[in-house]
Amino acid sequence: MPLRYAGWMARDVAAGPGLPMLAVAALALLLMNSVTITTDIAGGQATVLLYELDLATKVLILLATAGMVSADFAGGYHRTLFAHPVSPPLYYLERWIVGGVAVLVCAAPMALAVAIRLDGSIAAAGGLLVRASLMYFLLGGLVFLLSTFLRRDWLVAVLLLLLQATLGFAETTGFASHPLTETVYALLPPFHLVGVQRPLPTGGALLYVALYGVALAAAALAVLRWRPLSTGARG
Repeated sequence: MPLRYAGWMARDVAAGPGLPMLAVAALALLLMNSVTITTDIAGGQATVLLYELDLATKVLILLATAGMVSADFAGGYHRTLFAHPVSPPLYYLERWIVGGVAVLVCAAPMALAVAIRLDGSIAAAGGLLVRASLMYFLLGGLVFLLSTFLRRDWLVAVLLLLLQATLGFAETTGFASHPLTETVYALLPPFHLVGVQRPLPTGGALLYVALYGVALAAAALAVLRWRPLSTGARG
């Protein structure tokens, strides 16, 4: 692992996507602490707050990973980055991990605010951050893979996220159920299992999420390892 680059990566993330990430976190935190939620539905306040946290977390993940690989290749920075004997797969794996840390740092105050408002304690914040980590594993892993061969990686990831949600709704309600849609839904990342507003997956569901996240990251590393660095949409 090119650990000597970790400090520079952290600075790049802080100076680049870190600024809009902080803005998103600050805005979400302001809404969570100041907006009064009135509803007659049982658990309505928890639903709204967790939905806000889930949405903000997804935006943070997209900001942290968008163009993670493709921007370097589109700008020609890879010629400088890898002029020395540095492994591209390990370099971008480290960058992906740094992005995940940045997401959790920004999400922590929001998770704490939600936990205090709902339970009056900070104990639940840890569980919310674990769910955010699982979402990064899937959504961040998807953007990582897409970024190895697409310039608009984050946009395609959003479209796939929306497609998965739409097909999931269709499967649940039985609307427009078809073998083709069922196959596509089964192949898409299981975002429905890792939403911050959902219970923490356990057992087989957790194993499935973990294996899918590993597969996404492994596929991204494989592309970086075996595909010529200056070919295709990345160049």
